[in-house]
Amino acid sequence: MKTIHQTFRIFTFALLVILSHTLHAQQNFTLDGKSELKVAGTSTIHDWDMVSTSGQTGKAAMKLENGKITELKSLQLTMPVSTLKSGKSGMDKNAYEALKSKDNPNIHFQLTEVLSISDNTIKAKGNLTVAGTTKNVPMEVNYKVNGETVQFTGKQDIKFTQFNISPPTAVFNTIKTGDDLTLSFNSTFK
Repeated sequence: MKTIHQTFRIFTFALLVILSHTLHAQQNFTLDGKSELKVAGTSTIHDWDMVSTSGQTGKAAMKLENGKITELKSLQLTMPVSTLKSGKSGMDKNAYEALKSKDNPNIHFQLTEVLSISDNTIKAKGNLTVAGTTKNVPMEVNYKVNGETVQFTGKQDIKFTQFNISPPTAVFNTIKTGDDLTLSFNSTFK
């Protein structure tokens, strides 16, 4: 009986050690209010950009060790299309229409696969949903860990037509937007 009781104690202790390590290993993070997403493109007249600095939401689960990400379990970001601003209301209106924001009010990214994690770079794939169309896109992201805060920066080239969007036009089609876009981001998770 004494042996069974002692074995049970050892088993319980081992289980507690394993569970506490597992719970400590992975941390959950939430996107802070200081993140920025920028969309840049061209037109027949000039280059343009639109920036979102508010309204974004996101969460991530990752493991940090010695100031580095050692595991990225999940990451998702959502940005309301209406938070993208160019400083020109007419351009904003055309962009919201092209992005079909009435039916698809958000741009969404969901991590699907981590290919590699190095000292300050993550190569991954994720589902990017724009205007109701989802495409799996590769991403190379730089990161910096500061205590319990993780900052991600990077950019990704995409095309309007990749997401079934006709590049916007204006002034009776005399001003045409190019098909190529660059998404750049600076996102901080706490």
